[in-house]
Amino acid sequence: MDKTNLPKGWKYEIFDEIENPIAKYYSSLTDYGDMIKFSNITLPKTSNIFAEFDDYINIKKEDLKGITFEQLLFYLKNIEPKEKQSKKDCLIQLLNKNQIKYEEGLWDEAI
Repeated sequence: MDKTNLPKGWKYEIFDEIENPIAKYYSSLTDYGDMIKFSNITLPKTSNIFAEFDDYINIKKEDLKGITFEQLLFYLKNIEPKEKQSKKDCLIQLLNKNQIKYEEGLWDEAI
C-alpha cells in the first residue's frame, strides 16, 4: 500500500521490516476509517505458488473503547515481545485484556 496516495481519512504505517534471501517481511497498521488492521506481510522471493501472505487482525473502531490508531502504533513500535512471542501475540493479549473484539485471519495471494 502506498502511504502517499491514501483515501481521505486513511492512515498507513510500517513499523517493522526484515528482508532475507527467501522473503521480505513487514508489519503494518492501517486505519481504514471505520476499522484498524494489523498485518504481518510476507512477500516470498522464490515461491512459484504464492505472491503474498497477510497474517492479520481486524478491529472495528467502535469496539476500541477509545484506543486510537496512534496509541496502537506507539504500542506496537515499542513493545518487546517475550521469547517465542510475536508483536501480533502482544496485540492479541492487549485486546483480550481490554475485552476488545477482533477478527483474526490469514490471507494469501496465489501466483
